[in-house]
Amino acid sequence: MKSIELFAGIGGISLAAEWAGIETVAFCEREPFCQKVLQKHWPDVPIFDDVKTLNKQTLIDGGVDVGTIDIISGGFPCQPYSIAGKRKGTEDDRDLWPEMFRIIEEIRPTFVVGENVANFVGMELDRTLSDLENIGYTGGAFVIPASAVNA
Repeated sequence: MKSIELFAGIGGISLAAEWAGIETVAFCEREPFCQKVLQKHWPDVPIFDDVKTLNKQTLIDGGVDVGTIDIISGGFPCQPYSIAGKRKGTEDDRDLWPEMFRIIEEIRPTFVVGENVANFVGMELDRTLSDLENIGYTGGAFVIPASAVNA
């Protein structure tokens, strides 16, 4: 299986995917430090730096065979939903689910994996699942607290 990781950070989702035999073929991450970490651990995987300009053609131009993508994953920004923030949800300019959804809709992977904070469930999970279901996906949510892994 092949995956694209959006909002990659330092590649946590891709590391887990790698352990499961899934190959990451592209990253999207804007932070320079995170890009350096990704380049160190995945030197042959292209990194795109702006989810707002990323699209199918950009990926193709960057050497990614988008026809083989099985999974799009991403830990889209949590600040709009976090209890530590102002909880502005869709009114927060850091609400980037619409960008992730646009890319999903364009590429149509078999699977979508999203990661976010627990408060996302109460604020925006319905919108996210509705968006995916409206284009033919069947969705489900798993809430895994840090305490589940002794953190």
